[in-house]
Amino acid sequence: MQNGTNGLLLIDKPMDFTSHDVVARLRKILRQKTIGHTGTLDPIATGLMVVVLGDATKLSDYLTAEDKAYEVKVRLGVTTDSLDRTGKILSETPCDLTESVLRQAVTTLEGEFEWPIPLFSAAKVDGKKLYELGREGRTLTELPTKLMRFWDVRMLASAPTVVSVRMDCSKGSFIRTWASQLGEKLGVGGTVDELRRTRVGGWNVTQAVTLDALEAAGGDLKAAGTAFIPMSEALPGLKTVMAGPKEIKLVGNGQIPRDIENRLIVEQKRAFELGKSVFVKVISDAGQLLAILAAEPGQGLRIKRVFRTFA
Repeated sequence: MQNGTNGLLLIDKPMDFTSHDVVARLRKILRQKTIGHTGTLDPIATGLMVVVLGDATKLSDYLTAEDKAYEVKVRLGVTTDSLDRTGKILSETPCDLTESVLRQAVTTLEGEFEWPIPLFSAAKVDGKKLYELGREGRTLTELPTKLMRFWDVRMLASAPTVVSVRMDCSKGSFIRTWASQLGEKLGVGGTVDELRRTRVGGWNVTQAVTLDALEAAGGDLKAAGTAFIPMSEALPGLKTVMAGPKEIKLVGNGQIPRDIENRLIVEQKRAFELGKSVFVKVISDAGQLLAILAAEPGQGLRIKRVFRTFA
């Protein structure tokens, strides 16, 4: 791979790696410094991690908003301070729960909930990350809460003390919190035993490549197959407008051509009706990503990002 490649890379993260560990290893494998990611995975978790390369790091804000899907195995009868098996055990309760009881409890935890954020998370209180407070052994009388949304929650398998579930969730929803709430509902406590992210937006872990496979291929992204996504395909959910040669020059100079503005009247009306920004991507006739525009309520079109290194 040549230095300066731009695009997304879908990685199947191994267990016991932090998201930072994955980025650090990729910098060595790909021999490229500008690499980031679009959503932290806990060390205990495996599965899909969307990595951004080069100029694609400028797309992170748009990519982090994607919905996600997980498969989780919850250990019942145990609670820990981290809400997963890596933490300090706080309680142990004997339990022998039937499949019907477990299935009923699982189905009730679908929807929107205002739930506490885990102590061991990157959320901040008074400018300090919660996991830093947790590592210092400090406790909070009340953890901050946030709205979390879960849907298509389905039980995959169960045993008297273990339940496996798959679910979709919104950005920033904590599966560890969901597992803890399941344990509370059952009256025995619960903690995450295994966790795997299977989807981010429209991308599935089946498309991803492992770090070992990429390293064995010498960092050649051709060997990554569907795991490498060009920048022009990185935001499939956005409306796309094509720019001609004259328009490309104007967009590159930070101007919005009149023709493109006229083609986006519907998006401008939609932004006004929704009361929030509607984003659009501009590509060249060769399929290169040129810019991200935003139709903003009552303010017309604005250029949010211009990409001078096309990919």
